[in-house]
Amino acid sequence: MFVSRRQIRFADVDPAGIVFYPRYFEMINATVEDWFEHIGYGFGQMIRRDGYGVPLATIEVDFKRPSELDDWLDFTLDVTAMGGSSIQAAITARCKDEIRLIARPVLVFVKLEATRPVRIPDALRQKIEAYQRGQS
Repeated sequence: MFVSRRQIRFADVDPAGIVFYPRYFEMINATVEDWFEHIGYGFGQMIRRDGYGVPLATIEVDFKRPSELDDWLDFTLDVTAMGGSSIQAAITARCKDEIRLIARPVLVFVKLEATRPVRIPDALRQKIEAYQRGQS
């Protein structure tokens, strides 16, 4: 299973000493970026070479427990569904065995020059399907 590990830093917390919730969205985006790198299609290749992007279409987040300065969070990403141009995922952040948040983003594969959804290329679709089967 893919895991992206992050330490909560001073810049991530509010005056109460817990993660300021908008910072979680940056961490979720970083997890998506790390996951694409993990399956062999990093953002550098996707965006700069091939001219594609994966903007967020929608997201739902359940904040379970607060995270604090110096906590280490393990973000996992599961692909829950894949459509013609969309990828639905579940991202879970844990500190040790405690769930801190569960996010359910929907990403849309787009051609950047037109900013319109396009079919996920077959080579990428195969990488995602292999990940879903636990082969990457």
